[in-house]
Amino acid sequence: MSQPIDFDKNAPITADEYDRAAQLALPGYEAMHTMVLACLQVYLPESADLLVVGSGTGMELARLGNACPQWHFLGIDPSEKMQAIAKEKMSHHQLSQRVKLIQGYTQDLPTDILYNAATSILVMHFIPPSGKLEFLQSIAQRLHPSAPFVLVDVFGEKTSHQLKQLMPILQAYWDGMGLPPQKQQELLAAFDQGVYPLAETSILNLLEQAGFEKTIRFYTGLWVGGWLAFKK
Repeated sequence: MSQPIDFDKNAPITADEYDRAAQLALPGYEAMHTMVLACLQVYLPESADLLVVGSGTGMELARLGNACPQWHFLGIDPSEKMQAIAKEKMSHHQLSQRVKLIQGYTQDLPTDILYNAATSILVMHFIPPSGKLEFLQSIAQRLHPSAPFVLVDVFGEKTSHQLKQLMPILQAYWDGMGLPPQKQQELLAAFDQGVYPLAETSILNLLEQAGFEKTIRFYTGLWVGGWLAFKK
């Protein structure tokens, strides 16, 4: 039976092993982060305020913060354990003065504070279909007009022939990366039960409905896609 994944209670990857496991499990993980930074650097000024939705262990915050010393960030995530790791990471990278961390959801943030950009990396596929539009709207409502938004997610219909063709390739990749068979099975079980990917056409439609436009796909890593959109 499908159930939402709680990264404090029933996560397939624990918070303290998440960073390493994500690098092993997701093809092109490093390149994806490099491309996210490139997208934001093109469309943001030297000084900017960014909203990082699902900031997790702070890996994304550390990468962006170190690369752009005049950017400031709000990182929001519901996981207490991941927030604790992120706090330590911000201290280690001397980013605590430029990064504010909040445990919670975007919908809980005030709407009178607007950001120059937002990111949602590997978050929305954990949200059931009925909640995805509200999730995207909550981000759009907190952005300045024309602000860039970066969305990275597992995509494709679970029952589609295309996605089924990709799965053995993914497992071969995992074998090559040295991901233990037991961990592979746990990830696949989590995908079956707690991940809700959409076809790209559905993602594009949701982005438009939520208040975004001019969407392009800037990245593909087998079953993970990255899209750049702009607040209308």
